[in-house]
Amino acid sequence: MKFQRPRSNDGLPTAGESTPGSSSTAATVTNSKKNGNITKVKTENVSKERPSEKKRKDKELVGSSVRHEKEEKLCVLPSEASAMGILFLIILCGLYVVHCVWAAAEAYSAPSIVLTSRSQDGLHVFDDFREAYAWLRHNTEVDDKVASWWDYGYQTTAMANRTVIVDNNTWNNTHIATVGTAMSSPEKAAWEIFNSLDVKYVLVVFGGLIGYPSDDINKFLWMVRIGGGEFPHIKEQDYLRDGNYRVDAQGTPTMLNCLMYKLCYYRFVETDGKGFDRARRYEIGRKHFKLTHFEEVFTTHHWMVRIYKLKPQKNRVRGKLKLKSSSKASSVRKGAGKKNPWQ
Repeated sequence: MKFQRPRSNDGLPTAGESTPGSSSTAATVTNSKKNGNITKVKTENVSKERPSEKKRKDKELVGSSVRHEKEEKLCVLPSEASAMGILFLIILCGLYVVHCVWAAAEAYSAPSIVLTSRSQDGLHVFDDFREAYAWLRHNTEVDDKVASWWDYGYQTTAMANRTVIVDNNTWNNTHIATVGTAMSSPEKAAWEIFNSLDVKYVLVVFGGLIGYPSDDINKFLWMVRIGGGEFPHIKEQDYLRDGNYRVDAQGTPTMLNCLMYKLCYYRFVETDGKGFDRARRYEIGRKHFKLTHFEEVFTTHHWMVRIYKLKPQKNRVRGKLKLKSSSKASSVRKGAGKKNPWQ
């Protein structure tokens, strides 16, 4: 029966103890001591290295924080500069809003109904188009037809609620040419054309009094050209003097006798006594004349829009005409024949 002696705390036999295989035990003991010394050295080295790594990390953290602080300091503006920048942005946004409002009002949605002009006296507003369309709406019958150049067709239909012969839908070139031919013809021939179309009123736009250049006189050559394209008896050369389009004393007789000239310049000499056209910048050629087949019913405040009504056709009496007079009794005139109804 064998008994084993108790071992020390570190698990090694005590001094003076002898056991079988003691030499191997001693070798084990020495190896363990060497390993212990090595581990102690390693732990010391690790302990020495750890503080250095910590210091390095601390230095990196401090350096990065300093860099961040410097960047933050560089990005932050002074309060005065920030206030000026904000004020500048507010002013810029305000100017942008003002520009947008101006562009929307003047450039993109400026209506051709209400016209404005600036002078030393200030802003002048010309509301003649609405004035004329309101007169048509309230002083004519619902089924009355209005003849004008096609530029004003949609406006007349929408604002005056009256039927027009031609409008901005210019696909029907024959209708436009018919109106152009009527405007280019003498008064009697124009009356016959409009009467065949069941027209009751004729509207023209005239800018000679206020200097409005986009009036029917300046558009008249297009009426002649379009009308002549469908009706060959209308020739542009008849309206030009030496290749120039004129309505002054140098104007051709065909030009000074056409319907457009008469409807635009009727009574125009009464405005200043000379008949000076501010749009063309010269005095008109034919100043004093009367209308036989049309009568003026409305002219706007600035003479921009003029409306005329076709006179009714005179009664025709074939053969003998019965005339009544206050001085003589009724008698029969023999051999009178046919009388010209247009005189």
